[in-house]
Amino acid sequence: MPYLKPVVLFDIDYTLFDTAFFKQSGLSVHKIYEEVMLVLENLSSYATLGIYSTGVHDFQKTKLEKTGMVKFFNEKDIHIFDDKDANLTRVLGKYKNSKIFLVDDKLTILYSAKNHMEKIYTIWVKRGPFADAQQPIFGFTPDAEVLNLSEIVSIINRN
Repeated sequence: MPYLKPVVLFDIDYTLFDTAFFKQSGLSVHKIYEEVMLVLENLSSYATLGIYSTGVHDFQKTKLEKTGMVKFFNEKDIHIFDDKDANLTRVLGKYKNSKIFLVDDKLTILYSAKNHMEKIYTIWVKRGPFADAQQPIFGFTPDAEVLNLSEIVSIINRN
């Protein structure tokens, strides 16, 4: 079934979920960044929202449930893998009939996605440990870079 609405695929850690805070709490306090709920609420009114993340499925799903974010995502649009790169073609292929926006904190994932599907719109969220530690990838620049997730709403609306 083709998706008629734009599709926005989010990574979880350091993109939606405040993983640094979670680690500091001894993995006991689930917290999202301040702007996340408003952004998801806004985007959900006209876009299909999905998760494309690395990790143990049940552990990552618990983060979505404990923070209340799960209500914005249909189960069929939650893609959690041990190795995102190995599943990239299949996940992107599912949404090939839609305008896809990939929101992630890792340049390598955005780069791989662009190599698999040139028309995908890549958004680099520059926060967390990967923001400053990542080396530029020769010949690749994400379509957009943001410091705060609230910036993606206008980017998606323009594209």
